[in-house]
Order: sequence, then C-alpha cells, then structure tokens
Amino acid sequence: MAALTPDGLSLSATLTNVIVDLHKHLKLSGIPFADMRSAASLELAYAGASNLHPLAKQSGEAWASPEITRLEGRMSIQARPVPWPAATPSRLCYFLDGSQRTMPVMRVGVVPIVATIAAAGILQRDKRGAATILPGTLRLERTWLVPRRTRNPHVEALIDRLDAVNAKVVDPLESLADPADYALMANNYGKMVEAAYVAARDVRAEVEIGLLDDWGTGLSDVAPDAWLVVDGRLRLAVPRALGLVKDLTSQHLTGAEALELFNLQPGHRTTAFHPSDRRRSIAFETKTPQATGDQRPTLWYLRMRSCEGMDARHALIRIEAPNHIQDTDSIDQLSSWLLAERSPRPTADARWDTLLYPVHYLEQILKRHVAGSTRGWPGAR
Repeated sequence: MAALTPDGLSLSATLTNVIVDLHKHLKLSGIPFADMRSAASLELAYAGASNLHPLAKQSGEAWASPEITRLEGRMSIQARPVPWPAATPSRLCYFLDGSQRTMPVMRVGVVPIVATIAAAGILQRDKRGAATILPGTLRLERTWLVPRRTRNPHVEALIDRLDAVNAKVVDPLESLADPADYALMANNYGKMVEAAYVAARDVRAEVEIGLLDDWGTGLSDVAPDAWLVVDGRLRLAVPRALGLVKDLTSQHLTGAEALELFNLQPGHRTTAFHPSDRRRSIAFETKTPQATGDQRPTLWYLRMRSCEGMDARHALIRIEAPNHIQDTDSIDQLSSWLLAERSPRPTADARWDTLLYPVHYLEQILKRHVAGSTRGWPGAR
C-alpha cells in the first residue's frame, strides 16, 4: 500500500513518472512495445458493464434467481411504507467508498499492459454536518495487470522489470488453470482488456474490504453507536454497517414478488429476506472475531424517489445489513435514516437518484487523489 503524506499525496513517484522510466528501460533493453497512454480509461469503455467477466462460463443456472428466506413473519415479500420522518436521530455517521482509474499503458506483441490506481477511504460526519476523512483510512494502491504465463519473452522481461522495482503485479488470468485456456485468452487482445478491467475492480474491492475489516476489528470503537454505510455490497460480517447496492442487475425476486418490488412507491420498502444460496447471491465472508453462526446478510429494497416515467429500477436500492437485523422496527429505523440522506441531492452526478451526498462528496476526494497520481498522463481525462 502506498504511503501517504498528511495531505494525501503519494510519497512515491506518480504513475506517469514510473511509466516514463519504464519506457526508457524497455527501449534500452531492445524490447518492442506500442505506447497506448492516449487511450481512454477502461472505466469509460466499460461504464455500466457491472457483470462483465470474460473468464466466466455462464449457464442457465447462473442466471436463475437465488432462493430466499422471507423474514418479518411474512409468507411472501410485500411492500410497506417507511415511517417518516425518522423517530430517532440518524446514526449514519460514517461512509465508505472507493474510486479507481484503469489505463492501457502499452502493448507488447498482442498483450495489452494495463495499470490501475485504486483509492478508498471512510468519510466521517459530525453532528454539525461537517465531513472529513477519518484519520488513517485513506488508502491508495497502484497495480499492474499483466499475464505472467504468456511465454512471451518480451512480456516476461517487462514483468521482471516491474518485480525488480517492487511494483505490484496481478495476473488477470490467474484463475485459468488449464494452460490451453490460458494461452487462448492471453492471445485474445479484446478479452485480455476485459479481464484487466475485471481484475482492476477486484483490486479496488480488496482495498475497500480491507477498510471494512478494519471497521469490524476495532475502528468502529471510535463511535460505539454510529453506523457505517458502505457504497456497494456488505462483504464482511461486521457490526453496525450497511451495504447500499445501487446496481440491481442481480435480481433476487421473481413473479408476483418482483412485481411488488418494481411497483414500490417512493418512501416504501420491501419486507426483508435472507439469501439462501450463498454461492450465487452474495460473497459474504466472516473474518472478524464476532462473526459466528449464520452470517448471511439481511436484505431488503427501498425506493428513494419517484420513478414515474423512468426505468423500473430508478431510485431503487438494495440494503444489506448484518444478519441480526431482522425485526420490523430496526429495519424501518435504518430505512428512515437512509431516506433522510435524500437531501442534499447530488444532481451533478448521473446516479443522483440513488447516490447519497456524503458518498458523492467522498468520491470527489478520492478522485482528486487518483488524479494526482496520474498528473501529466496523456489519456488521464
């Protein structure tokens, strides 16, 4: 993990300078390559492609909705209004999110060489509404995404150079055990770029999970009554944390229950449920000491704003809470706190209908740190 100064600037050289030095080394070593730094970031190329995974072999079963266990004493998922305004002051005081930029750097033969910078942090908000980064939680990680088993001597020489300068190198094809599958993928330029983007998302997720783990193993003690909102899935069983999922491409409800979901009015939620199929529904780990017993998260959907004239998923979020949150009063309370976050509205962001303003503010901070590490990059837009 790159060290940071108090103002958040990396103590090491910017990625731009590292690439300049790498280009010089490759030229002196006689290794042929094609510069790709003027290409747009992969986040722009694959915007909205949340389920992109070129290494996955899909089947009909993979697209089926997972089984669920319905909670709140209900035989079926139903809609219910959230009590508003909240009966108690909101205790949503901490917000966790990450940002990344993934850039094509060069091409060696047919192999694209890609680098990613991932940043993550936890924003804390005091009683006056002032927001600052929680000290010690700003993380910045730089990773190279290069296949290690291409048997291309020029690619191997590049990796040797990166290893020599202690750069972190991740193989986007690491999960492919079969040498024939590996060779086939490594020689497919388009699939390699897609695999690099998926690997970059995994790098960012690891940084965010590290912060969530810190919250579960002591960081939450700074405010024993406060809750942490994670922008995305709740991947660890930690206390007083909520996952807020804005991307609803994974559908848990079908038939009449799906109709109940998509007909939700603003300020209404579904009754809660547990995912029964752990493999396909959510990757929920139990790394923290307090994580014992059934740790499947409690899930429910909440409509934040009106969706009249819009896509059925407009302003619709899925909440993921610790397993013990199962009673209606607790779920209503957490939902009412989330509804309170509708104002101010981050209208400058295309995701304003589901984006909480503190998360939006944190993203702006993280993006500035990522931009600082790519200053001077031809394609850093």
